[in-house]
Amino acid sequence: MRRMAIIKVYTDASSRYRAIVEEVGKVKRNKRTRSSSVGAVIKNGNKTIGTISKKIGEKDSNYAEFLAMYTACQYLISHNITKVHFFVDCINLACMINQGVISGKPELRTLSYKILDTLKEFDTFTIEWIPRRENKEAHKQASKAFTLVG
Repeated sequence: MRRMAIIKVYTDASSRYRAIVEEVGKVKRNKRTRSSSVGAVIKNGNKTIGTISKKIGEKDSNYAEFLAMYTACQYLISHNITKVHFFVDCINLACMINQGVISGKPELRTLSYKILDTLKEFDTFTIEWIPRRENKEAHKQASKAFTLVG
């Protein structure tokens, strides 16, 4: 009987900020907007077996980090991967998953529940916070989404 390896999954998000001038009545004001993306690198040992690069629109960076995790979970389930070790550079996300805590922010609350429900699909999973400098491959995938057409 062959033992299934624990797959390593690195997730990250990227946001691009730009300033726009918003006109409200006769008043003009500067407004910062952000376009965000998510990325993930899925590895079996040192071999990359999958990647994710996806634009997600105007979302804040916390939402994007959570969505990167959820998107990776969906990918893994669709590829019948059930034993996973996640690496994330978002301390809020790592703490939330490890403690089973749901975010108080309404937009993150819904996504938090989705993540926790999706994680029930795995036989085994762990999540570990890593410094951003150790998550360059996933960040590169998130940044790559800005160069993709469509």
